[in-house]
Formats: sequence, structure tokens, C-alpha cells
Amino acid sequence: MREARAGGCWRGGRTGVNDDRHAKTWLFVPAHRPELVAKALASAADGVMLDLEDAVPDECKAQARAALPAIPPRAHGRTWVRVNARATAWHADDVRAAMQAPSVQGVLCPKVEDVADLIAPGVLAARPGMAQGALVESALGVMRLFGMLERVPDVGMVMFGGAEGADLMTDLGCGWSIDGPELLHARQHTVLSARGFKRVALVDGVYARVDDTEGLARDTRLSRGLGFRARAVVHPSQIAVVNDIYAPTVDETAWATEVVQVFEAAVDHGTAALRLRGRLVDAAMYKAARLTLGKSDQ
Repeated sequence: MREARAGGCWRGGRTGVNDDRHAKTWLFVPAHRPELVAKALASAADGVMLDLEDAVPDECKAQARAALPAIPPRAHGRTWVRVNARATAWHADDVRAAMQAPSVQGVLCPKVEDVADLIAPGVLAARPGMAQGALVESALGVMRLFGMLERVPDVGMVMFGGAEGADLMTDLGCGWSIDGPELLHARQHTVLSARGFKRVALVDGVYARVDDTEGLARDTRLSRGLGFRARAVVHPSQIAVVNDIYAPTVDETAWATEVVQVFEAAVDHGTAALRLRGRLVDAAMYKAARLTLGKSDQ
């Protein structure tokens, strides 16, 4: 795509793949299980989340933490660590171990309800390039999210903790269904809060029914419709389904390509709004089309 030219016309480079916002799948794996970690690192998941929290028994926490420095770098994709919550006795040691692990690129803080539940900027500064994320899994966390993102500019990921039977359901006292009306408001509120900050990778929560491929697809289509473009997964069998649904379809890519070509030709002739197949095409649609094409390359 052409670069900006004199005269203020719309031009720009293609969307690059250079951060966590382009990942569609984050595969959780217990860090104390080396055989599972090896499979996760070799998987097609865009990101691997080494878990020190819920998937690790209390008696194995130290073992999981000690495994981090030896984790090899991935040939592709990103590697993060979910630490234990700030209120636990393991949190400080988890963060320290993650910061010292060469292959770890980010730390996900769970049960975030306040900026104090996140990693202090001074701690992150000790490791240039290290990212942090917020996992919101309570009513208070969801409602406070926008304010926390305003106050802590180094939060680069938000994950919605809406898995069946998980903390958010318990906190709300609500039910769960594939169609999702019970958690719909919380899901939408999370999208609205996170989308206000372009730096943030927005990740939907786990679909816990591992053998229910049809349900996973249905829930992920709902997720995509709400504005999510990534989600956490707990088994490699879920990766392909999720990646396929979050990726632009062939028809979407073809339409976006046509919009970009026609709009740029129109701009060259002094026009910034036109009709294409009965639809108005303007700068906003051009921007959306370019974004689609950037995602279709992932």
C-alpha cells in the first residue's frame, strides 16, 4: 500500500504483525507439566500462557515457578505467564521469576480490581519490552477497567474472565449459556473499556467444554460479533476453530481489497466518497478495510 503523499490524502503502510494485538489464540498450559509445555510451545497457538495460578496445585507452585527460566523461545508467537494474584503469598515470587525468564514476554495478573493488583511500573521497567495484562473476573474488576487502563498506561492486554463456572459467574451469581445473555453486559462493558485504548490486546475468556467443538464455534462467533478478536483456549484442539472464526473470511477479504483499490483510485482523482455495489465508501470504510487486510495476513 502506498505511503502518505502531499496534499493530505489518505495513505499508509500495511498493518504489521508486531505485538500481542494480532494474536487470535492464547493457549493456557500448567507450567509445572513440562510435557504439556513442550506441546503448547510447538502448537499453532499465536500465544502461550504459562500458568502458575489455577492450573497448578498449591504444592506444585514452586516447581512451576522454577521451570520458567528453562522455557525455550518459540519459533513463532508469544509467551506470557499468568502469575498468582497479588493477595496470595506466591505473587511476588511469581513476578520475579517471570521477569527473569528470558523467553517470557508478558505477565498476566489475575483477579484485577484495582491498580494495586497490577505490577508497578518501576518493576516492569527493569525488563525493557516486558508487557503486562489484566484478567478481569469480578463485577468490580469489569466496572473499574476503564479507569485502571487510564491510570496504568503499560497494560497491554485485557482478558475477560467469563468462563463457565469461574470467578465472574460466582461473583455475579448468574448462570451460563452458549448464547451468553447472562454475561452479555459484562462482556460488552469489557470490550467498550478496552477498545478505548488502541494499545490493548483484547482477549475473550476460555470456553471450558473441551469436547464441544460446535459450542466453541458458536460462542466464538458471538465473541467476534461483540468485538473480540482473540480468546484463551485450554486445549490444542480448540486452536484451529478459534483461529478460523476470528480471521477475516474470503468474502470479507475480497470486499476489503476492492474497497481499498477503488477508494485509493478515487482519492487520486480528488474524490473521498463514492458508491460501490450500492454502498457508500468513505475514509472510515477505507480504514476498516485496511484493518481487515492486515488481519487477513496473520
